[in-house]
Amino acid sequence: MHAIGSIKLGRHPAESFVIDDKTPMPPPGATDAEEALLFEDDAYIDGPIKVDYGTNLRIGKGVYINFNCTFLDTSIITIGARTLIGPGCSFFAATHPLDPFLRNGIKGPELGGAITVGEDCWFGGNVTVCPNVTIGRGVTVGAGSVVTKDVPAFHVVAGNPARIIKKIEPKEPDPLLAASENKETVVAAADRI
Repeated sequence: MHAIGSIKLGRHPAESFVIDDKTPMPPPGATDAEEALLFEDDAYIDGPIKVDYGTNLRIGKGVYINFNCTFLDTSIITIGARTLIGPGCSFFAATHPLDPFLRNGIKGPELGGAITVGEDCWFGGNVTVCPNVTIGRGVTVGAGSVVTKDVPAFHVVAGNPARIIKKIEPKEPDPLLAASENKETVVAAADRI
């Protein structure tokens, strides 16, 4: 086991690592430009989490990842801005051939299927997301669910396999709340009221 700061490397450098504290996770040796592409501002990771390769994981602005999450990023995993991920969630972009002779134990090919999560989603604890899945904006996934198929925007899904429970009817955001990122805009909006 190798160690670089708070990042521990497992199988092979830059191929598997764990974050043990609440620090952002750049892959070892990432340039500033690569780091900015992989992890946008204000993303928060409450480690430990496990990541397979680390170079195929894209984390949006304001994302929160709770502890004991796993990301097998054989293919691209994209997590949209402001998404909340509960403890113990797993995102498996890795897969293998179904034919046991092609699979050939660990000597066979490792395949990948992208996972895309839209903005403003919420994953309860211990959710599993399988390869080749797109989850739309504003989706809530119930605790313990296994997501095997695409989920349309603004729906609640739960179960194994996850099924649509209901549609979410989002309300228009409060203009003061929406403007809260810019203090001058908040003051100007308050003056108009």
